[in-house]
Amino acid sequence: MSEVLMPIGRFSKSCRLTVKALRHYDDIGLLKPAFVEPQTGYRYYTQHQAKKAVLISMLRSLDIAIPTIEQLLVADDREFGALLEVEQARILKEMSRQQQILQSIKRMSQKGELIPYEIAIRTEPSYMVAQLSCRSALDRLVEDGSRLIYQLYDILQHEGRGFEDPVMCINRDPDKKGEVIIDACIGVKKPYPQTHSASIVDIPGGTVAWLTHKGSYSELGLAYNSLFAWSQEFGYQQRDAMREIYKNDPSEVSEDELITEVILPIE
Repeated sequence: MSEVLMPIGRFSKSCRLTVKALRHYDDIGLLKPAFVEPQTGYRYYTQHQAKKAVLISMLRSLDIAIPTIEQLLVADDREFGALLEVEQARILKEMSRQQQILQSIKRMSQKGELIPYEIAIRTEPSYMVAQLSCRSALDRLVEDGSRLIYQLYDILQHEGRGFEDPVMCINRDPDKKGEVIIDACIGVKKPYPQTHSASIVDIPGGTVAWLTHKGSYSELGLAYNSLFAWSQEFGYQQRDAMREIYKNDPSEVSEDELITEVILPIE
C-alpha cells in the first residue's frame, strides 16, 4: 500500500519546519519532496520523511551548517563521531571568541570610553634579541607566539646563553590571506654570537605610542585597535610592526593578572 501524500503546509506543521525552509531544502537537495505536481509545482511529502525533516530541524537549531547536516544524515558510526568532534571544536572556539568580545565590551563600559586605555608616547631603546619566526593566522597568534617564546627559552638555556628583558612578539600586518608573520624575541646579553637554532637580531628603537593591557592575551585586539584609532586622531603614521612586551610570566600569574605593553612604532 502506497503512503499517503501530505501537502507541504500540513507536512510543515507536522515536522516543525517552515514552508520556506522546506522549499529551500528541496532546492539544495537536502530533503526532496516525494512528489511534485507537474502542473502546479505543489510539493507533497510522506509521513516516512517526517523523521528526517525533524532531525534536520533539530540540527539546524544547534547551529550546524547544512553541508555538515548532509554528512551526518548518512554517516557511519566512525564518521558520525568525527563530524561531531569537529562541531564541538567549532562551538568551543566561537564561545571563546564571544567571551573575548564580552570582556572587551566590559572593559569599555568600566572605562566609560571607546578607547579604554591610557596611551602615551615614549622613545623606545633598541634591543639585541634572539628571535624565532613563524607564519600564523589571526586566531592562532596567542598559541603560536607562546610556543615560539618557550622554544626560545629552551634554546637559550640549552646553549648556556644569558638572556634578559624584553620578552616580546612582533606581529606583522596580516597579508591578503589573513596570515601574520610572528617574530618572537628574548633579549640576550653580550657577547652576541649566533645560536644554532635562533637568529640574533637588532630591533631598532625610536618613537612609539604605547599602552599597558592587563588581562588575557586573547583580548589584545582591543588594545591594537585603540592604538590605531589614537594614532589616526593625532595624525601619526605607523612606521613598523606592532610589538607586545610581556611584563610577567603566564605560568606564574593568573590570566587576569597578565601585564602586556602594546607598542605601535610611529612617525
